[in-house]
Amino acid sequence: MLRMTRKEFIGYAVLPGFRQRFHDLFATGFQYVPYFMALVYGAVRLLPANHPYLDPSNMGRYGVRHVIAEAANNIVFSRRNIDQILLFFTILFGMILVILQIGILGLALFMQPAVAAMPTDFAGFFLTPDPTQDLAHIMLDLVFGVGDGATNLFNSCVAQLVPCTNIEGVAIQKAAGAPGTDWAYQPGSFPMPVHRGLHQLFQLYNIGLTVVAVFISIYFIMTVIAETAQSGTPFGKRFNKVWAPVRFVVAFGLLFPVAYGYNTSQYIVFYAAKFGSGFATNGWNIFNDTLSASYGSAIENLLSDHNASATNLMVAPNTPEVGTLLQFMYSAKVCAEAYHAAQPELDGAYVQVRPYVVGDTFKTPAFLLIDTGTTYDELMNFTAGDTQAIIRFGRQNEAVNANMLGFVDFSCGELVFKLHDPRLPGAAEQGVEAMQRYYFFLIQELWYTTLEGQGPAPYVPITENYTLNTVKKYTKYGQAPGGSGPTGHGHNEQVNLPEATWRTQLQDFYSNDLRNAMTNPGASGLTGIIGTGAGGALEAMQLSNRWDMNTNMRQKGWAGAGVWYNRIAEMNGGMISAVLGIPLPSRYPLVMEKIHAEKRQNQQEVNFLTRFEPVANTDSATEGQDKVEKEMAVALWQAFKFWQDGGVTSSHNAPVGNAVVDILNALFGTEGLFDMRRNSNAHPLAQLTGVGRSLIEGSIQNLTYATIGGAGGALAATFDRFTGATAASFSGFLITFAMIGLTAGFILFYIVPFLPFIYFFFAVGGWVKGIFEAMVGAPLWALAHLRIDGNGLPGQAAVAGYFLVFEVFLRPILIVFGLLASISIFGALVSVLHQIFDLVVANTGGFDVTAELTGIGASQIAQMRGAIDEFFFTIIYTILVYLMGMSSFKLVDLIPNNILRWMGQSVATFGDQREDTGQSLVGSSTVGAQQALGSIGGGLQQIAGLGARGGK
Repeated sequence: MLRMTRKEFIGYAVLPGFRQRFHDLFATGFQYVPYFMALVYGAVRLLPANHPYLDPSNMGRYGVRHVIAEAANNIVFSRRNIDQILLFFTILFGMILVILQIGILGLALFMQPAVAAMPTDFAGFFLTPDPTQDLAHIMLDLVFGVGDGATNLFNSCVAQLVPCTNIEGVAIQKAAGAPGTDWAYQPGSFPMPVHRGLHQLFQLYNIGLTVVAVFISIYFIMTVIAETAQSGTPFGKRFNKVWAPVRFVVAFGLLFPVAYGYNTSQYIVFYAAKFGSGFATNGWNIFNDTLSASYGSAIENLLSDHNASATNLMVAPNTPEVGTLLQFMYSAKVCAEAYHAAQPELDGAYVQVRPYVVGDTFKTPAFLLIDTGTTYDELMNFTAGDTQAIIRFGRQNEAVNANMLGFVDFSCGELVFKLHDPRLPGAAEQGVEAMQRYYFFLIQELWYTTLEGQGPAPYVPITENYTLNTVKKYTKYGQAPGGSGPTGHGHNEQVNLPEATWRTQLQDFYSNDLRNAMTNPGASGLTGIIGTGAGGALEAMQLSNRWDMNTNMRQKGWAGAGVWYNRIAEMNGGMISAVLGIPLPSRYPLVMEKIHAEKRQNQQEVNFLTRFEPVANTDSATEGQDKVEKEMAVALWQAFKFWQDGGVTSSHNAPVGNAVVDILNALFGTEGLFDMRRNSNAHPLAQLTGVGRSLIEGSIQNLTYATIGGAGGALAATFDRFTGATAASFSGFLITFAMIGLTAGFILFYIVPFLPFIYFFFAVGGWVKGIFEAMVGAPLWALAHLRIDGNGLPGQAAVAGYFLVFEVFLRPILIVFGLLASISIFGALVSVLHQIFDLVVANTGGFDVTAELTGIGASQIAQMRGAIDEFFFTIIYTILVYLMGMSSFKLVDLIPNNILRWMGQSVATFGDQREDTGQSLVGSSTVGAQQALGSIGGGLQQIAGLGARGGK
């Protein structure tokens, strides 16, 4: 029977009972604290076993001070009771600390501590300073469309109907022919039509679940009535009189429609995303601002493993070979001297052979003469953004050469000069321009100074023009008309020709000169020529402002944090391409090419080494100039052969007599690969980028050599033993290894440097997908509050929803933490690997380190550092660094996905269940590259084999 007094009935029926509800809400639940303290004291006998405080039925009848006082009365200060004494004062000290912390927390609400760079208000912590170009806000506006163009929740450029910009701050252009204004993301109105459809769908969904909530509420009302009648207790025994009414109010409050078809629970998700994004953006900005203030460049120091040196951002490329260029320029200069000397026997008006940059004949002008006063800026203006400049050494005559580029023939050959126009966006780097300026200067100096016998003094004193002497020696012509020497009736046996020492010293001089252009132009007087500081092209790239966190990048917010890691590949790739972009011959002098072409027609197999040698069965006659060309052919062959006899390579890949070593050196340039470890101070991503770009450039060059002439080009041009019948089989071998190099280079240069960005980008996308999941699940979370039993607001059913909303808020800054952790850990791991790798290699090869330190193991060092060992140990080193990178970059996903377990929860979103993006990309890219390049390689092998058989 229900027993209630009249006062209790009237109070329950009429009064709201706020006092009791507040007491039940905030003043209950703490009775367990003194009870648990009593249990601890009872365990050490400070309270007897039958003490009333140890009886659970007495909870709430005494407080903390009662328990402490009772234990203090029973304590006896004796050595035998040391356990009781320590435990008593430990608990007492802990309670004092709790009181102090509560007091300090109260003071913190009224006093703002002076912390450097810390925000001072809510907006400074949780609001994005400028959401207009913030990538996270742009994505949320594109997906959900919350706003009307005037009042917008995320307020990005999409919602404001203003241009969205790229990382350079330039408005993103729309596709040609697309409706709207000239820039992208212009919907014409906001929300877009797709957003309006989505709003209606969510409105239908939310109304339907609200109806479901009403039915659930009716069910619980009926249940309460039935249980009240059965038990005689108001609302039944299960009904929680404090929390059940609150939960019902909260549930319907969460289902209450707000705007654009979304209800309160969904707006809670929106604001959790907005505040979480602002939290991450402000944290990212503080991180960069703090490092910038301390070290000058946040990115520089992060990438350099917290080292303040800019040298860690770039790798030093291997110095390219200059022998091929010197060989061509010497042959072309001999050709020009021969035409000059043979002027009386030439048909028509004499036109001097000179170097020209040529373009299409419809251009005005169609050519640019390269003389001693031509500047690099004139070259760039003429090419106007072209990817290469074609430099012909010939005669310019519009009437005779009407169908040729620039109206210039290639009577003395042609060079191709790869260009990376510094005026183009993303390539405006002084270092790239410096290398191009040097190569242009090199062509001018070789043509007008060095090969004229007036070259720089460092290599060997030159007293006469060797190219003219070659003409005098091997032709009937003496000297160009107007000269003081013999005019030519028979060969001149008295002239001096260059010796092998001059050739070697000239190669060494220009190899050092090229290296100085990269690293130390002051040592060779190139500073004014290439236009950089004392550190050369490499330092110019290292100190580029493209490494800085500029305003445009800062506006992208936390979601753009992974973007600037692409600068590693961009900057290193540009530098390596510029350095390896040394001008290379595409055509040798016309007389030489005619000899080669006729040999291919008349001989089944053409020896690549002797392809330009004139023999009795070749006829180079053309256009009535047969006598002049036949006379020139011997001189040109001798000029070409002079460089070929000494090898047009430097010491690190010159033939050593071991076929395997020679092949590895020629195919991959093991010294170039080993530069990865010589650049040990560079960030690992820069190291891998350097190796990958070098492999790509070298492999493409080897493919070119393998197909030119169809006779195993590259190696035949380097090693004289691989000739004749073996050329076809070696060509296939060369192409196979080139395909391997292209596959490895593709992964290292194009994929690995993008892994931080890829992981980060997909993590951001996973966050957005998680928000969409939360938008669908939020009304269900509201329904989960409809419970009549259990304590607490969420109850057992709805607690996971609170953690999911918290996860939406917290994930952005956790993704940033994952990015920073991956880069820092990656750098630390590779740094340690570099320090111990020498010891590992030494132990693997059985090398005695002690003997080496005492000077005994010199021969073993040479053996261990041979080309074969260097190649394979470099491959192992590269693989280890790659594996470290893959495992480190996964932290971008692992940290956000698993961090909530520290709160005793394991809530998972859609993003947590996706596959490893980076690993899938690398695997798919490798398979795709192998399939595509395998097909290309097979085709090239057929072409090369056909060429090796003389085209028959």
